[in-house]
Amino acid sequence: MPAGPDDRDERRLVLLVEDNLHNRRIFSGVLQHFGFAVVEAVNGAEAVELARQRRPDLILMDLSLPGLDGWAATRQIKDTPELASTPIIALTAHAMPDDEERAREAGCDGYLAKPISPKKVAAEVSRLLQQKDER
Repeated sequence: MPAGPDDRDERRLVLLVEDNLHNRRIFSGVLQHFGFAVVEAVNGAEAVELARQRRPDLILMDLSLPGLDGWAATRQIKDTPELASTPIIALTAHAMPDDEERAREAGCDGYLAKPISPKKVAAEVSRLLQQKDER
């Protein structure tokens, strides 16, 4: 049986969705260094499934993923009632002027264009979790 939100330690859980192994290792390591628990997905379908199983506190979503892309995965997660308030940050190489607007329309609460400093990613995760806590 998958672990539920009450079965994990007290650290905030971040679902990191990234198909590039190098990027996944870097972002996962930095998030763990800053005290977050991290679960990883390599594609959109896996992200949706893990989000439903693990109920993360926040999701970092690459938008260019094999199979179900990050745009569609974000919509599916936000359409799940128990996950609708989960903050999702687009972490993407899509850096055209309208890409941030498209990401927000898909349901992303934040947007970070690659390449980006891993410390900035951790700072944005902390910022959105603080906003969530204040609601």
